[in-house]
Amino acid sequence: MRVLDKEHHIDYSSFMKKQNASLETSFWTIGTRIGVIPYLFEFFEVYYCHPVEEEIVNTDPRATPLIYPQAMLFKVFKEDGRLYHSEPKKPLGLFGKGEAGAIALAYEQGWDLLINDYRPLVHAQGLGIRCISVPHFVVMLYEAKRISKEATLGYLNRLTPVTSPALLAEARAVVEKLAKQKGGEGR
Repeated sequence: MRVLDKEHHIDYSSFMKKQNASLETSFWTIGTRIGVIPYLFEFFEVYYCHPVEEEIVNTDPRATPLIYPQAMLFKVFKEDGRLYHSEPKKPLGLFGKGEAGAIALAYEQGWDLLINDYRPLVHAQGLGIRCISVPHFVVMLYEAKRISKEATLGYLNRLTPVTSPALLAEARAVVEKLAKQKGGEGR
């Protein structure tokens, strides 16, 4: 099951049942920033590896004791059992530790990869991993009728400073296509 169809568009219909997914730091951080993380657990069983947790939750005692929103949200979802820990057998030798671990975990387990960094995402796709970026996830929410077209476009606009233009353009094109199929502007 692939997330991209032959024209490299996302096949959102393949998400009818919960999928296992490996979490990468960029997805969590950006998803938290725009407020879509709570929706994540409706679609995915989310697994994280230790380097991803370290990047999200600052555990360095020499660092500032400030707790960032993405760290607090991670802690809450971990404590209530919605985040699962799993380690890859062999992390990649590319990218940062979180990306290397998350990509390897997805690859080894045959899981989806939740990632928003463009270069590692493209690399993971080259390995045959189904990748879901934050823009792709926002479109999934629209297609699943969890958010309106206006909310979808608003989320995508908020992603502009921190997300690849290519990912955003693809997501916007899919939103317009879905809106036409739905008969206009509404849900």
